[in-house]
Amino acid sequence: MHGSENENNKSSSLSSENQELLLHLQREILEAVAINNDHAANLTKLCLSAEKMLPNSAASIMLFDDTRHHLNVRVAPSLPENAIQQLNGLVPGPNAGSCGTAMYCRTPIFVEDTATDPHWADFSQFRLDFNAQACWSIPIILPGDEMIGSFALTSFENRAPTEFQKKLLSVCGHLAGIILQREQMEKNLWNMAHLDTLTMLPNRALLNQRLNHAIETASRQQHKIAVLFLDLDHFKNINDSYGHTIGDEVLITAGNIMRDCIREQDTLARIGGDEFVILLENLSDSLETCRVAEKILSQLSQIPPIDDANTTLTASIGISIYPNDATTVDELLRNADTAMYQAKKNGRNDYSYYEPALTYEIQKQLEIEAELRHALTSSEFELYYQPIFASSDNKVVATEALIRWNHPEKGQIPPGVFIPISEKSELIGKIGTWVLKNACSQGREWLNEGFELERISVNLSMRQLISGCCEQINAILNETSFPANKLELEITETLLMEKGDIAISELAQLQALGISIAMDDFGTGYSSLHQIRTLPLNKLKIDRSFIMELPDNQEDVILAKMIISMGKNLSLKVVAEGVETEEQRQFLLDEGCDLLQGFLLGKPMPAIELQQLFSKLA
Repeated sequence: MHGSENENNKSSSLSSENQELLLHLQREILEAVAINNDHAANLTKLCLSAEKMLPNSAASIMLFDDTRHHLNVRVAPSLPENAIQQLNGLVPGPNAGSCGTAMYCRTPIFVEDTATDPHWADFSQFRLDFNAQACWSIPIILPGDEMIGSFALTSFENRAPTEFQKKLLSVCGHLAGIILQREQMEKNLWNMAHLDTLTMLPNRALLNQRLNHAIETASRQQHKIAVLFLDLDHFKNINDSYGHTIGDEVLITAGNIMRDCIREQDTLARIGGDEFVILLENLSDSLETCRVAEKILSQLSQIPPIDDANTTLTASIGISIYPNDATTVDELLRNADTAMYQAKKNGRNDYSYYEPALTYEIQKQLEIEAELRHALTSSEFELYYQPIFASSDNKVVATEALIRWNHPEKGQIPPGVFIPISEKSELIGKIGTWVLKNACSQGREWLNEGFELERISVNLSMRQLISGCCEQINAILNETSFPANKLELEITETLLMEKGDIAISELAQLQALGISIAMDDFGTGYSSLHQIRTLPLNKLKIDRSFIMELPDNQEDVILAKMIISMGKNLSLKVVAEGVETEEQRQFLLDEGCDLLQGFLLGKPMPAIELQQLFSKLA
């Protein structure tokens, strides 16, 4: 209240002529702001207007750099370039000239004689070089008490400010704040529309603009451009294992690494999730794209751990070239995306160039994906059950539920064709839920009819093994009234290693319900004995690749014996899958393998046939 009264008193002490001058200045600048969004021009206009009202002076506006913690000149139309260079980098402090001190103290500073004022003790050379005899400065403070810089009037003669001149400085500081706040708001709006909010890289909209411009330029100048579509391999595992905070840090770090691998005139954009696009313009030769891709793959593999999390990264990169592969933005992006999936298919941590044949393959995959969506709602899926035998008495003790797709036109499509596509399209979650629900329902029917197996085994996919999957599975058990101690979930060794702590936590909760956990395809990953000992497991399934050449292949003999021995030592049951010959069965019996599964003993079959087989062998 008192502050407002003081301002009014000061204003009233000014002559009507001076008040009119200040009002005219405000109208002139605000009109310019209203019709012109060239903010540098408006700031320059403000400085020149102030200089007219204070003859023999130079006005300047400095802005604070948050990252470097110093001031830089934004505009100073009447100061020579070498004076601006000396002012840039000014660090606010108690004796940092007029502007640095005003920022430090958050109050106007009026230096009447720079030769004697202690604020200017360290700036005598600047005073002598540019005849700076007096200097008044006021901090520019935005609404919300955000101090962003300073407005200063430097006189080429010693003088103390009059009340009018103090008011002039205050009005100019306020007007500078209005211009800079509008500039900041427009910049924020532009950033929201054109930049990714996490990495501050260009987003899809800005990428499309730059791609269109690059194509137009390349067309006129007969140059080539390249689009690199990059996807971080298994990034979802980092999010699932360590949380989104670590995942976000990884994305930011990856973005910084990739930006350092390209030229300043090139564009790196994040277009969503863990997908990035690089635009390389004005290519001199196609080898440039190879060098960039190889450099990115090399640098990403060296990303340091973040908060002790294992954030090792690889990426898959697809490359399309203008005009060889496409001539429009959409085609270039689509073809680079297609090539990226080929790089993943090649084993990941690789790059691949677009080839027309890839488009046909992708189209076929999209067709199958659409048909899969239809199959989910059209009862085209069916479960087959492969019996699992106890080696001790050759009785059926368990079964593995295996999905089959009965296509109305193409007949039965094997899982090896549609499961990989469903995993890419995220349909695997819905399909996995369908398998689990139907297997549990069938299990309940069998129990009601007196057909009692120890376990029904169901494969759990990577996308199902997420935080909260225990609740989902428990809900299915409750819905189908199938006992948890009759269910077994199979998870691959590779998946268990990749998912880390999230997987262990979820599986431990499932195990606590009474569900058995089996490690499928054991021996194909990189588990150590220590890791196996600490995991929530009940069974090990020897991968069929180690069974195929038994007992002739000595390496497979050693591995099979080792896995069976490991299982016994850790009190885990061992299942051999893929048993197809009598020699294989006899070898496994002799070594004490607990359970056997394979075509020799029983192929996957419909539920009714398994029930008949069980009754026959009972």
